[in-house]
Formats: sequence, C-alpha cells, structure tokens
Amino acid sequence: MDAAALRLAFNPSHPQSEVRMALRAGFVCLRDIADMQGIAYDPDPHPDGPLELTYEDFLVGVARMREQGYPTERSPEEAWPHFRGWRVNYEELAQRLARDIDAVPAPWSGPRRTPVAIRTPVTPVDRRPAPPPFKSA
Repeated sequence: MDAAALRLAFNPSHPQSEVRMALRAGFVCLRDIADMQGIAYDPDPHPDGPLELTYEDFLVGVARMREQGYPTERSPEEAWPHFRGWRVNYEELAQRLARDIDAVPAPWSGPRRTPVAIRTPVTPVDRRPAPPPFKSA
C-alpha cells in the first residue's frame, strides 16, 4: 500500500485509477480483517490525522527511492501531505495486525511483540542478459 501511496503522492500526472483501486482494496481488506477480529478503527480518518511514520523516516525512504532511480514529479515536501493522506487510511491497522502476528519487521511497519532488528529490503543488482550475438545471413 505504501508503494501505491508513494506513486500517487509523487507522480500525479501518471495514470491513477488502477493504483487508487489497489490501494483502496488493500485498506478495505485490512478493515474487513479488523471487523472479523473485533478491532476498532476510524472508518473515515482525516488526511491530517496522526501517523506513527515521521516525516524524517519518510525522507529516508525517499532517499532510497532516489538511489534506485525512481522518477518523481513532486518534491518530498509537496508529496508528504498526499502520502500521509493515503497512509492514514491503513497505517494503524497494518501495524496492529503485523504486531499481532509478529510479522518480520520492516521499515515503516511499526513495533512488534518480539524485539528484533528491522530488516531493510535488499534491492538486487540489475543484471540484464546480454543481447544475443548478431548472426549474419
């Protein structure tokens, strides 16, 4: 869901309908799980509502995106209100469910019951195959 929220926040001119639908499906799914588990949540959070993710942590993630060559139309300062407006819909439930199942901790994913180090994803080296050799006729 963060990937979708980041795309919507940083690249508003790109097609959005499928990304918005995927993001909404994600947080609706979390809410369905919460309903089944009896977990309370705000069904209509304000876009400026509280987040655990700080702006400083957001900037660390943005730096990682830039290192990987992710193109952006907006600056981090411009994108942050849009990103947080999306994330407020799922952060609390995603973190609660991850804590409840003691999921492997990753950046931006909240605390766990068992204290272990956060595991940052490793981006594989982009090794593309060599083009086939030219064959003359």
